[in-house]
Amino acid sequence: MNNAEIDANRHGTSQDAKAAVAVKFAKSLLENMGEITTAEITEVRTAGYSDAEIVEIITHVAMNIFTNIIGKASHVDIDFPKVELKLAA
Repeated sequence: MNNAEIDANRHGTSQDAKAAVAVKFAKSLLENMGEITTAEITEVRTAGYSDAEIVEIITHVAMNIFTNIIGKASHVDIDFPKVELKLAA
């Protein structure tokens, strides 16, 4: 991924239309603690994602949440530079 794509992903989108739907879905999963709407599932399916791929997106979000909780609870030292989120103007 190039830096522009990474930055887009951090802001909940993508330069690729299909990937943008997946990233938007992942962001909604996180922000709504898994409470997604039928419309959101339909949007992901319409973009071309299979049920297995939708479960994979959900699993990746859950693994990231789990990893963050483990890191915070165990007070793991961060050994890489912190990334500052650039907010869109």
